Amino acid sequence: MAAAPAPGLAGPLYAFAACGGYMTLGPLLILLNNHILHGLHFPYPIALSALGVTFSAACCRLLTLTRLVPLTRPELAQSRAFFWRTTLPLAALAALTLALGPPAATCRNAAYMHLTVGTCQILKALTPAITLGLSYALRLEEPRAPVVGCVLLMCCGTAVAARGEIALPRLGLLLQLSANLAEAVRVVLAQRLLSAGAGAPLPLVEMVHHVAPYQSLCLLAASAAVELDSAEHRARAAAAVLGAPLAFLGASALGLGLQFGALLAIKVAGSVTMKLLGIARNGSLVLFQAARGAEALAPRQLGGHAASTCAFVIYTLLRLGYFGGGGGGGGAAKQKAQ
Repeated sequence: MAAAPAPGLAGPLYAFAACGGYMTLGPLLILLNNHILHGLHFPYPIALSALGVTFSAACCRLLTLTRLVPLTRPELAQSRAFFWRTTLPLAALAALTLALGPPAATCRNAAYMHLTVGTCQILKALTPAITLGLSYALRLEEPRAPVVGCVLLMCCGTAVAARGEIALPRLGLLLQLSANLAEAVRVVLAQRLLSAGAGAPLPLVEMVHHVAPYQSLCLLAASAAVELDSAEHRARAAAAVLGAPLAFLGASALGLGLQFGALLAIKVAGSVTMKLLGIARNGSLVLFQAARGAEALAPRQLGGHAASTCAFVIYTLLRLGYFGGGGGGGGAAKQKAQ
């Protein structure tokens, strides 16, 4: 079981380190995946995601098989209830999120085929609010009104700043909202599994050990159905991998790091905070680009990104208890209380 953060200053520093690692690895993986998808002519984003998940599964299985990381709850491997209630839902939701609305790391989104970029960004901004609602329903989060206000302000700020026209074809709307819901349910289930509120919390390596193999199978099945559905595509994909194996190995290693980084961020900060980190990172990056003159922003966009970034700063201070009353029942706070 992962050790709990030390009291005092070590707790916030541990949380900042976990969230900082998650926010650093994400852009690195995006840049490398973008190079693979476009520079190396590998237009198969779901297959690329499957390679990373397969690498993660192999590494964790090797660690547990060699007993470098012994299983603390080996009985779960034989538990049908755990498989049907936890392992398979997490794996399927991860695959569904990528198939319907992959993150920026995959550079392709089924919803983008029916919606404008601006509309997709506005709809994606609803994910933290959905996550907060699910967390509250499962008693993983008990947010105070200021925390809820900050989450809603971040969502609204991102929606205001989004580019593009507001067009809502029914199919595109259904695809994007389904992706949002799948992602929200996935991270909330992960938080529940990693938290003491679900009984004995599951260590990170052990969680990936159980979930990643089935997540890989789901992604490979999705890729085989919609991407590698012909001999020509399979040959093209194999040629790209053999032509630049180090790039694919690097992407897989970064994917492993990001998977652990995301789970660690969920464990120490909560699922809602993990989703808000992405909004804060994007908003801060846009403001930085505008400040140095690399990107021109309309006043509406500048105000939206500024509001989102300020709301995240206040949200973070609230969760750390700087304004009194504690953080509102977040992941780390709740585990500490228990």
